[in-house]
Amino acid sequence: MPADHLFIGHTVCPGFAEMAGAFDWWRRTPFHVPGYDYLHEGMNYQYTPVELAPYKYTPVRVPTLERCARKGRGQRIVLVYRNPLGQAASYYRYCQDHKDPTYSSFKGRPLASVPFHDYLFESGLPSYAKQFISFQALAMRHPDLVRLIPYERLMKQPLAVVTGVLDHLSGAPRYRPALRDAVWLARSEHLSAIEKELGRSLDGTRNGRGSHMRQGNVGGLDGWADGTTCSEAMTMLRDMGVDTDLIEWPSFRPSRTFYREAMNDFATEVDASAR
Repeated sequence: MPADHLFIGHTVCPGFAEMAGAFDWWRRTPFHVPGYDYLHEGMNYQYTPVELAPYKYTPVRVPTLERCARKGRGQRIVLVYRNPLGQAASYYRYCQDHKDPTYSSFKGRPLASVPFHDYLFESGLPSYAKQFISFQALAMRHPDLVRLIPYERLMKQPLAVVTGVLDHLSGAPRYRPALRDAVWLARSEHLSAIEKELGRSLDGTRNGRGSHMRQGNVGGLDGWADGTTCSEAMTMLRDMGVDTDLIEWPSFRPSRTFYREAMNDFATEVDASAR
């Protein structure tokens, strides 16, 4: 990688601020909970936590990130995004059992008592659009800098997509012989086993010994949304300027066999290219 640090998290795309005026709704639409926009939420960026390093913190110069991205320079950016209904359903479940009431409540009510339809159109979709549109706009202006990756594609072809992400961030293709094993170890069954051993969720946000990782049901809607709801949601997003042609929908249920076959196929391609 051409940089010492890789930021992984939720944020509005650096460089978008001066473009926000092109969307009249953007500035007056708040994110419904904190955490969607780490780089602009007033953190102490002089002491940004670091993992997998001999030191605990590093300074992040947000104005420099903004300026470079606005000009199409600086570190490359990737947005991995889920289809909006799947993301909303996942976050709806995730927040219901959150130990912080900022997330587990909705307009003064327990989120678990709020119909999914209300949450989706009043909070989930506006927040989704606000974040997504920033990356969409920068990707259109600087396609060599910003790459958009559907989560559904990542789930279907994990090794190939992760390789593409790393190649984009590195600026050139590279052969990574350990990547196949890394992707295999990152499967949800393995992460769930780690949580069970630790006795807590990996992200530390669950009550008790709960986990926000779920097996199966990659679509993630649990029957909460039908075709009419999906059509209404797509209309709303298009009206906000989201290019809904970029959205991919799940048509698969990953399993151990699925992951093994996908990675074996990709390993064959890599071995052939290496020769």
